[in-house]
Amino acid sequence: MAEELNINIKGLNLPPIKLEGAAGKSAYELWIESGNSGTREDFLNSLKGQDGRNGDDGLPGKDATADGAYEMLLGLNVYCENATPNEVLKGLIRGLGDVIKKPFKPLEFDRPQKGQTYINVYGTPHFKVALLGKGAAFGVSIGDDGNGRLDLDSPFSGSDIELEYFNMLGNIVGTYRVSGYGDVKTELSAGDITDTLIEEINYPEVIIVKNNALANLINVKRLILPKVRNVGENAFNISWNLELIKMPRYVFNSNSPLEDLTVLAPGANIYLSEESDPNAIWRWYDNQRSAGMTFYNGDGTKKVDLNTRTWVPVQ
Repeated sequence: MAEELNINIKGLNLPPIKLEGAAGKSAYELWIESGNSGTREDFLNSLKGQDGRNGDDGLPGKDATADGAYEMLLGLNVYCENATPNEVLKGLIRGLGDVIKKPFKPLEFDRPQKGQTYINVYGTPHFKVALLGKGAAFGVSIGDDGNGRLDLDSPFSGSDIELEYFNMLGNIVGTYRVSGYGDVKTELSAGDITDTLIEEINYPEVIIVKNNALANLINVKRLILPKVRNVGENAFNISWNLELIKMPRYVFNSNSPLEDLTVLAPGANIYLSEESDPNAIWRWYDNQRSAGMTFYNGDGTKKVDLNTRTWVPVQ
C-alpha cells in the first residue's frame, strides 16, 4: 500500500513523495507459519492461559442483609447489640480492629463459700454461663467488664457443681467442675453464713438451727429448711420480710422460736408439719397484722382454716 508524504521545508516546496512498502502479516498468519494449524477461532483459543489453582475456602455464605451479617459476626465472636445496619457496621469495625476471628477467654470462677447461693464467673463479654443442663437461656450473661454472677439452685456445700460456657450463638465452648467441700452440713451456727445480704436460706440437709445462727442476716425473704426439726432461741432476725417459710418437718406449738418472726409479707406461704397446733398457728397469724398468709402442711395437701382453727384439705 502506497502512502504520500508531503514535505515542506522553508524556502522549498517539494512535490509529494510516495512511500511504497509490502503489507505486514497478521498474527494468525504468523501462528500458522510457526507450525500450528487450525482456524482463527483455534488461534484465539490458544491465547488463553491455564486455569489457576483453587484458592482456600472462604467463610460460609450468608444473605447480603443486615440479619445475615449480624449472624456471621456473632459466629466470629464479634458482638453486635442487634441486627440493625448501624450495629452491624459497628460490629464489623470492632472485628476488623481486632483482626477477625477473635479468640475467647476461658471461663474462670471463684469457688463459693459454704452456704453461698451464687458463684462469681469471669470470661468473654456477652458469653453466657449456666448450671449443667440448664441451657444458655437460663444462664447469666458476662458483662462488658468480663464479670458475671450466677445464682445456684441451692447453697453451695458438699456436692460438686458443673458449669457450661456458651458463646454468643448459644453453643457450648467449655464445661467446668467446681469442687464441693466434701461434707454435708446438718447444723447451722452463728457465723456459718457470711453474706449478710443473702435473700434465701436453703439448706436441704440441715436438721438443727442453733441459737443466734441467722440473727446477723438482714435481707432474708425465703427460709427453706426441709429437714429442720429443732430451732434455737433467737435463731432468726425478727426484721425479715418473709415471702416463704418451708420447714415441713418442724412442729409449731406455743412458745415456738418461730413466733419471733413477726414480719411476714402479705400473701406469704408457710409450710409446717401437720402435727403443728392450729390454735398456736392462729395466734401467730393474729400477731402478724398482715393479710393473706396461708399455712400448709408439709406436702401442701392441707392448710389451716383460720376460722375453725383446723387442718382442712386444699381444694
